[in-house]
Parts: sequence; structure tokens; C-alpha cells
Amino acid sequence: MERLDKLFSSSAIFTRKECLIAVKKGRITVNGLVCKSPSIKVDHLKDVILLDGKALEFKKFVYIMLNKPNGVVSATEDGNQPTVIDVLPSDFKRDGLFPCGRLDKDTVGLVIITNDGVSAHKKLAPKSKTEKVYYFEIADEILDGQAEEIERGVTLKDGYTVSPCKLKMLSKTSGYITLTEGKYHEIKRIFGSLGNKVTYLKRISFGGIELDPNLEEGKARYLTKQEEELFTK
Repeated sequence: MERLDKLFSSSAIFTRKECLIAVKKGRITVNGLVCKSPSIKVDHLKDVILLDGKALEFKKFVYIMLNKPNGVVSATEDGNQPTVIDVLPSDFKRDGLFPCGRLDKDTVGLVIITNDGVSAHKKLAPKSKTEKVYYFEIADEILDGQAEEIERGVTLKDGYTVSPCKLKMLSKTSGYITLTEGKYHEIKRIFGSLGNKVTYLKRISFGGIELDPNLEEGKARYLTKQEEELFTK
């Protein structure tokens, strides 16, 4: 059971405010009765919920694009710091949401938030080789031969050799890097192994899903149908 307005918002049918307006206009019925309050508890699997006399399709799974701001941790809960779930606008919140993968606290950009554990697991599994694209800025100019070294796969200070990466330099100190694995602090460690330091990092793509350029930091939107298909395939 969940609130009617929350069910509508989590299924991307109405925002909670729009649901309230629809209720006031008598557009929503539950089990044949005109709904009087958007806060009533309903079970969409058992109750007959109609909008303007038509049945609705309530989604079992939701897929949300968040432009993660700095200082927010990629977790469902944290006792000391705000999480990606905390910063989600209220209309998007529902039980069972979690971030698909993690961004460091000081890394900004694209995070997919969902309650679809199967698809998330498939995307994060090493064998899937899901491409993740980041824009980066580094403290010192990249030296001759270092870009090629990164693309081949550098050996980190702990002896681990990362998978080959794609690198596109925009200047001597900025560019795009594409990874197919997700080791802890991987990009920072890649440049650290070359004696350099990442000063800014933003994820702009995950599995072919591009960060919406119109989405401000801290804002969210549901994935489009095409983006959902990319995520769940």
C-alpha cells in the first residue's frame, strides 16, 4: 500500500501537485468511487484506479537520471553526509531506490537511480564492460607518451593493471576518459600512477545514456523510453 500521489509520481504520470489538482477536479476514481484525497492508501495491484475513466499503467520499476552535485555520497543512507537518495526531489522518491554504481563524493555528474536490481546488476557486472565516460581536469600537463600509456592500461601503485581506456584530450590538462570497469577511485589512481592529480571529475555518460545538458546539478528526471531500453537491454 502506498499514497495515491506517491504512486502517480513514482510512475511518472503526475507530480504530487498535479495529482492533487486532478483529485480536486474529480478526475480520479478508486474502485468506482471518486477520490477525495491524494493521500489515500492504495494497492495498484488490487485496486481499480482510473483517470478520466481510463485504466493506468503503473510501473514496477523506475529509472531516474540524477546530476549528482559535489559533496553527496552514492549510497542509500549515510549517518553523516547527504546521499543521492536524500537529494532526490520528493516527487521521485519511493521505497527500494538505489544508485546503480558509485561516484566519489567529490565527483559530479550522471547517476542512474532505480529499483530494478536485475538490470543494475547486469550493467555493473565486469563481463558487461559497460562504458562510462568522464570529463576530467588534471593539475599538471600530460606528458608525451602518457596518453598512449593510459589507453594501453597503466599499472597502478598497488600492482593492478587496469583495462585499456579511451582517452580524448581537449587540452594538456583536460579531456574525456572512457572506462569499462569500475575500480575504486580508478581515474584518480590512473593519473596518480603517472604522478598527476585529478582536480575535477564529472561523469557524462553511462552505458550509452548521456547526461542531459539541461539538467542542473542536484536535479533529476525520469529516463526516456529509449534510455530505459539502453539501461535494461
